[in-house]
Amino acid sequence: MIYESDEDAGADIEVFLEEAKNNQETLDCLTRKGYVKYGDNPFDVTEWEATKGLKYNLWRVKLMWIESNAVKYRIVYAFHPGEFRYYVLGILDRDFDYDLKHPRSKQIIAAYNALDIPRY
Repeated sequence: MIYESDEDAGADIEVFLEEAKNNQETLDCLTRKGYVKYGDNPFDVTEWEATKGLKYNLWRVKLMWIESNAVKYRIVYAFHPGEFRYYVLGILDRDFDYDLKHPRSKQIIAAYNALDIPRY
């Protein structure tokens, strides 16, 4: 858990997620490939390309506005279109290479499947 390794970064990430939860415009942008929000509280969004070919609906967001260590992490999440719900499946170090054979990647894929999120 991020709070155990970096409490400040965890708190900043939690603030972003709480604000996103209450802002439909932000939520709508979280599945727009290549989306970048400029101005106040900037962030960018990309698909997890390696999983796209396997038909997973996995994304990552990079927070760019935070002066804490939160910029060192990426939030990995999935969108469940039937429920109109986002699931945060992991917080990864920015140096993570997203190799599907990595144990952390396998854990995220397993969580996706356990949540029964449709593959497209």
